[in-house]
Amino acid sequence: MILHHYDFSNFSEKVRLVLGYKNLSWQSVIIPAYAPKPDYIPLTAGYRRTPALQIGADIYCDTRLIVDVIDRLQPQPSLYPGADEARTRALCDALISWAETGLMRPLALYISGLHAHTFEAAFHADRAMLHGKAQPSVEQVKASAVKFQAQVEIQLQWLEDMLQHGYDYMLSEGISAVDFAFYEAPWFLRMLGGNDALPASLPKLLAWEERIRAIGHGSYEEISAADALDVAAHATPLPVQPCTAQIPEGIALGETVTVSPFDQYSPATGVLTNIDTQRITIATDESPLGAVHVHFPRLGYRLGRPRQAR
Repeated sequence: MILHHYDFSNFSEKVRLVLGYKNLSWQSVIIPAYAPKPDYIPLTAGYRRTPALQIGADIYCDTRLIVDVIDRLQPQPSLYPGADEARTRALCDALISWAETGLMRPLALYISGLHAHTFEAAFHADRAMLHGKAQPSVEQVKASAVKFQAQVEIQLQWLEDMLQHGYDYMLSEGISAVDFAFYEAPWFLRMLGGNDALPASLPKLLAWEERIRAIGHGSYEEISAADALDVAAHATPLPVQPCTAQIPEGIALGETVTVSPFDQYSPATGVLTNIDTQRITIATDESPLGAVHVHFPRLGYRLGRPRQAR
């Protein structure tokens, strides 16, 4: 497993911790935090969000899918504890959706606003383009801190309150996928804001945070982007299962399509190879890599035709 990531990516930290929790060995490729990403884009068919997990010539995008792939490869220890795994998984998925949208989006705007001066103008321009907005001034970015501070404080208190049941983790059944998603918030605050970014008035959250941090990232080695590209070039994508799902977008297998998250501009382009209720797979043949399959979760992603093909 090769993880393409960068140091202050909160979504990457979630995956790094899951790899550590599963006691897995992996390889690390550090990619740029913002465009251009010349060695990353050929692997992901144009998709530019971080991270991506590479296994040979198969590239898995979005942490929702990445964590699922890791969990299937290494089912134990479980990310979905308790007697009823299906119920735990559904609860985790619902809470993760809140953690990574309702909480992380205002939190990122808040802490990035506080420290806007530490980022290059190109970083702010890149993030604005990702969200379909005009390039902001540093003053506009700083204003986000005031605008979103209360939104963050309210939700951090919710996390504190969720730990009032007296258990060590967010769910009474034990550590779960939810803990790794919620950990992104305090981790990102500290990554950009330093050790004092979390108030002492959240003692249960602080103790929980330390428990999650102690899990670590497992065993890994750094490799170069060129090495990862070479792995893809000498591998063959896994065979895909025959598609049995109806495609409500009216697109057929074999068509050239774009896949992009609903809330951001980060399109990938390739040939639709497989699709079901859980996953979209497209194929690319970017020389000199040869055939590569890029996989996305169905939830949260839109499927369409490239504009020039309409």
